[in-house]
Amino acid sequence: MENEVATEIVEGAQSDTEQVVETQPARVFSEKEQVALLEALLLASGDPLSIARIQEIMGLTKSEVLARADQLQGALVDDSRGIELVVVSEKLQLRTKALFADHVRQLMAVKPRKLSQAALETLAVVAYQQPVVKSEIDKIRGVDVAPTLKTLIERKLVKIIGYQASVGQPALYGTTEDFLQVFGLPSLSSLPALRDIKALVKEPGESGDVASEENSEERAAEDNVAEVVAVDSQPEVIEAAAQVQ
Repeated sequence: MENEVATEIVEGAQSDTEQVVETQPARVFSEKEQVALLEALLLASGDPLSIARIQEIMGLTKSEVLARADQLQGALVDDSRGIELVVVSEKLQLRTKALFADHVRQLMAVKPRKLSQAALETLAVVAYQQPVVKSEIDKIRGVDVAPTLKTLIERKLVKIIGYQASVGQPALYGTTEDFLQVFGLPSLSSLPALRDIKALVKEPGESGDVASEENSEERAAEDNVAEVVAVDSQPEVIEAAAQVQ
């Protein structure tokens, strides 16, 4: 009998504790704390975090999340900070600043992966012409781009986004979210306009050996994606982006 009473008391106490926990109000963070929380979430995530997911976790509206993101971005602009907040395909991500790239690479002990000139030109064509079939890329580049497309797909910069409703239903190619992330672009609309593109540049040929293409040091391109797509800084690469209208 005593054991049954003791059990009821313990169970009653547990029930009361559960009720207390359930009725405790959630902590309300100040704006300053919300900015810090956003920074913590992005740091913990590593990968780009969608605004919708941030809203869900922080219990804020989209406009409130964007406001806190602006505050965090402003705070990280300071020269005393080594990271920055970037927008990638409507997602937020913390990255180390480009100023410290060489030192970060030393820490990671990873050799920068570079793309050949041919790969950059093919990637530019896909970026500007997507959705685009291989035959159209071949026509613009003037060569068979099959090995280059394979390289770009393996590096997750290009993917098949559908199939053309024509004879044979050829695959349609487009860029990936990784393309935006690697190139530091918030969206495809951030690509420079093609109005200044001059005559189409054609390479005399393209090797079918993907490995040799990847390892070609003399034709290696700059790592910075912004430089790759900037008309003023790399016109020889961008000129292959599209046919002259």
